[in-house]
Amino acid sequence: MSLLNNATHKKVKSLAKNQCASFIDGGCVFGCSCDYFKPCGKSISCEYFEESVLPSDKQLEKEYKDQHGINYIEKSVGKYERTCKQCNEAFKTDSRNVLVCSDTCRKQLKQQRNSMRKVSQS
Repeated sequence: MSLLNNATHKKVKSLAKNQCASFIDGGCVFGCSCDYFKPCGKSISCEYFEESVLPSDKQLEKEYKDQHGINYIEKSVGKYERTCKQCNEAFKTDSRNVLVCSDTCRKQLKQQRNSMRKVSQS
């Protein structure tokens, strides 16, 4: 993990102090003191902060991720909740026409339908 530069670290500390629900009286409810205020704070990564507080400042979030070398996979935030017709896993989508959760399931479902067609035509 890479170190945050001074400007980004200062912004992170300010955001943690002002907006983190876990920051109380100069410390963290999960430990004795907030990790970002420790001497090694430029190399620290706090999962709660990254998931709950950092997204409120998109520019800082980008700087933070770039400097730490973090690549997150976007979570699906679709408005429709579905159950995949192939694997029966729950997923969300923005389209009400989507019936499967992934390309893999889409290909498998298509193969099954094609094989069923061939059997019924025989």
